[in-house]
Amino acid sequence: MVNFYTPQKKKYIPQKLTVTVSSLDAFGQGVANHKGKTIFVKSALPDETVDIELTENKKNYAKAKVIRYHNQSKERVKPQCEYYEKCGGCELQHMAPHLQQQAKFDSLIKLLQKETGQPLANILQHSAQIIADQPYHYRRRARLSINIVRGELVIGFRQAESNQITNIKHCPVLVVELDSLLVPLQDVLNRIKQKKALGHIELISVDSGIIIVLRHTIPLNDHDVKLLKTFAEDNNISLYFHGKDLVHIAGSTEHFYLLNHLKLTFSPLDFIQVNCKINQKMIAQTLDWLALKPTDQVLDLFCGMGNFSLPMATLCKTVTGVEGIDALVEKAKFNTILNNNEICAETNFLTSNLDDNQQFSIWSQSRFNKVLLDPARAGALNATIEIVKLAPSKIVYISCNPATLARDSKQLIKAGYQINKVAILDMFPQTKHIESMLLLTKSGT
Repeated sequence: MVNFYTPQKKKYIPQKLTVTVSSLDAFGQGVANHKGKTIFVKSALPDETVDIELTENKKNYAKAKVIRYHNQSKERVKPQCEYYEKCGGCELQHMAPHLQQQAKFDSLIKLLQKETGQPLANILQHSAQIIADQPYHYRRRARLSINIVRGELVIGFRQAESNQITNIKHCPVLVVELDSLLVPLQDVLNRIKQKKALGHIELISVDSGIIIVLRHTIPLNDHDVKLLKTFAEDNNISLYFHGKDLVHIAGSTEHFYLLNHLKLTFSPLDFIQVNCKINQKMIAQTLDWLALKPTDQVLDLFCGMGNFSLPMATLCKTVTGVEGIDALVEKAKFNTILNNNEICAETNFLTSNLDDNQQFSIWSQSRFNKVLLDPARAGALNATIEIVKLAPSKIVYISCNPATLARDSKQLIKAGYQINKVAILDMFPQTKHIESMLLLTKSGT
């Protein structure tokens, strides 16, 4: 028998260094430099000198965690969440809110400058525009994971860089109504017999009340259904089970939130903005930037069930909303009828896949002088190219992804538009997520 020599793998020895953090990256990590290599340091702030251990070491950059702080920034604050070190739901609770906001604004500006080639001097000569509100108890919607640990059901969020669930009793980013529900909800779920049939939980709190959507993989037995129905009725909750279909179990089936004297209804699985107060401020800023007049004809792309369309329809001549999901289009039409007394514009809602060029003729044949678009993370590249042909005087672009925002803005700039305003929407305080909005205007208008 021939024996082949197999060299032993070298044991990885984590490298330890001392560095001084100079800035923050787009995700709120500290940025340091060591012998020409950029190091991203989790939980470190500018001007802090820290002992670090490299967790990832690439040719051009490295990642690290802090072992010891030699000094701490005046911008460092005590996290309000007892699970902050474990839970992956938030990443920036150690950072003062204004620093979080400024870091997001700075990273967005740098990306826009890099991708579009525009210096944005007209933006930088003014203070950063931050649309913010309360840093905690802002989230009116959340999805909680479920896990069974030694026979006991736990609910919470996934740990950072892990599939493990952090069992939480309280969450300071949830609105108070949902935060106070976590303990009694976990108690009742631990009393059901088919714990392993449960998937995840969707919690929603709006003006019409609290909604719970319980995802399950197999039908629940009569005992469990009765137990959960009683819990929902006792706590004035609208309860739904979501298996193959969404099934109403208890409580009201009319769900709505109030906005600018308007009542917007939605279904439990529909998308709504999770931060009620920022949603209101975002819409107010949109109306201000568009400066709507009774003669304006507005196109609202990715309109959903009318979150922007209906407030705009109280001020202008026509609003055309376009959305790829037919159920949301029907909901937008229903909301228009529901709010007929407040609306002065002629409204039209259409179903069209805004990624499919062949469907653009459904909406692109009309005349529009102002455009709003609020796409998902994939952005609106194809729709942006079509918007250019409409030549509107103003475009407001709401974005949840800086990368696709910069890409799409580049297309608009090539067509003669310029970035006139930039604002950060502090939609998700304590997290690395960057929500933003731009006003683009046609040169010469």
